[in-house]
Amino acid sequence: MIIKLVIILFFLMLFVGGDRGLTSFFTLVRTVIAFIVNVYLIAWGLPAVPVTLIVCVFLIAGVIYGQNGWNAKMHGAAVSAATVVVLIMITIGPILNRAGISGYNEIEQYEEISMYLSADLSVSMASVAVSATVLGVLGAVMDTAVAVSTAVNEVYVNNPHFDKKILVDSGFAVGKDILGTTVNTLLFAGFGESIMLANLFLKNENTFSEIINSKALFQEVAALFVAVMGCLVVIPLASVVTPWFLVRVRDDET
Repeated sequence: MIIKLVIILFFLMLFVGGDRGLTSFFTLVRTVIAFIVNVYLIAWGLPAVPVTLIVCVFLIAGVIYGQNGWNAKMHGAAVSAATVVVLIMITIGPILNRAGISGYNEIEQYEEISMYLSADLSVSMASVAVSATVLGVLGAVMDTAVAVSTAVNEVYVNNPHFDKKILVDSGFAVGKDILGTTVNTLLFAGFGESIMLANLFLKNENTFSEIINSKALFQEVAALFVAVMGCLVVIPLASVVTPWFLVRVRDDET
């Protein structure tokens, strides 16, 4: 069934996007392979955070440059996205550690499948939690970075005499416009994934105190808020970094 869905996706992307759709499909394949490699390397005992950082850099380069080419506007998007990934890795670790998020949450501990899994693992589950959080927000961060960088580039192409400050202001203006839809998209995705969890809480008749202090709920909310904050941070970064690359290329050409 999965193979059939992949084939349908391939032909849809080819029919709708043409050559660009074909490029996007193979970029998607590389992304899936990178995720699989990341999982295997962590399972083999390599440190999760450094491995995930390397995989994220590969994904940023592969997705952004693979789909949009090697140019100044994509340099701005790639640098901004990579910077946000590093910032998330630095800040999310202490937060998850403080909340005691590692390994199974209280719901997963009572699932039947957990009875058949080995607890003798030489893997830092706290690091795996950081890895999962970063990979979960990477797509939204890259999408926002490319949107802002592309908009700034369009302003620059149509007005090549604009100085860096005007281009930065343009990036911030575009960022404000897409901020609302980006946040809502992330919220919809987060709420959709939380429907089963919400129904489980209701069926078990958990109290409000139990729900609000649940590690399972915190895992969902933390991933959602990290994604939103990542997109918030990448907007000013892309607005500042992209004009720097564009103006530098213009100065080098003159």
